[in-house]
Amino acid sequence: MRSITLFMTFAWLCMHSLPNAMAADSITKAAPPIKTVADKACADLSPEETTRLALIQQMLAEGKPHAALAHLDAVKVKSERAELLRAHALRQTGRAPQAQVIYEQLASSCVSGHAYRGLGLIASQGGNLQEALRYLKAASNTLPTEHTIRNDYGYVLMQAGQNDPALHEFLTAVELAPDYRQAAHNLVLLLYKQGDIAKAEAFSRQFGLVEDEMQQLKKMTQASNKATP
Repeated sequence: MRSITLFMTFAWLCMHSLPNAMAADSITKAAPPIKTVADKACADLSPEETTRLALIQQMLAEGKPHAALAHLDAVKVKSERAELLRAHALRQTGRAPQAQVIYEQLASSCVSGHAYRGLGLIASQGGNLQEALRYLKAASNTLPTEHTIRNDYGYVLMQAGQNDPALHEFLTAVELAPDYRQAAHNLVLLLYKQGDIAKAEAFSRQFGLVEDEMQQLKKMTQASNKATP
């Protein structure tokens, strides 16, 4: 169910957000790359705190950000990891400005890579592709083997019309996590957009995509191509 939700969210973004995002990007001056901090180790938590945060993270994965916030208020764990979960929950409940404040505070902490990702997602949702690319590139540099970051970075690259780098990011994501359905969808979608039908269908078979998924990706390709100036 979660993968379907992510897929439909991506479909909506692709069909409705792409033109506005590209327009915003075209008038934004290029900014210097973000200097990432060296990887730090987070302070140890008690087994009980670790378990509670894992349960809250699972709530977020299941699409229950309001419940996650309630449990964060209840457990009162003081750590960067807890604050990161709070920022994720705030972003997912539509409170991006509050989430951004927390992400910025965490950008030099032991969870900096995930904080950069959060900032990149907020920038992307706001139509600022240049800022999103900067933050997601920083996130990828900090956590190069995190498949979700590779996928997000590839998606924004695709939005910006940088198809070859996007293809690299999607391929990296699916090789790092072969069962990561969202990256598989994005990879096939990009191949359809590029007109490489044979390769798109070959990857679809490799990932085990069903006919309904492939038809939806084709429709999304047509919709995004019509929307692109």
